[in-house]
Amino acid sequence: MERRAPDSAIADAMNRVLAAEHEATDAIASAQREAEGLIEAARARRRQILDTARRRASLLHARAQAQLRQAIEALEGGADTPGADRGTLRELSREALENLATRLISTDHESH
Repeated sequence: MERRAPDSAIADAMNRVLAAEHEATDAIASAQREAEGLIEAARARRRQILDTARRRASLLHARAQAQLRQAIEALEGGADTPGADRGTLRELSREALENLATRLISTDHESH
């Protein structure tokens, strides 16, 4: 009978180790699933940000192109409009570029 008591204690200890190992495996699997969910959410947010940035850049490009086309037509037509001199055009171009840069790096695009 003395032989059975140590075997029983060893079996109990092994069962506790196996149970702890099983719990650890479950915890690791759960953490991996959670991490994968967070990564996928981050990827979706990145795609959303990129799509928004591309849309806004395209709109800004189209507006700038239209304004440039109008300015060129006015210059080619010999229009004597106020502010059509080179200095004014340079200043307007600089301001437009600054505004574009500000909008592209701004986190609150709706207010600009």
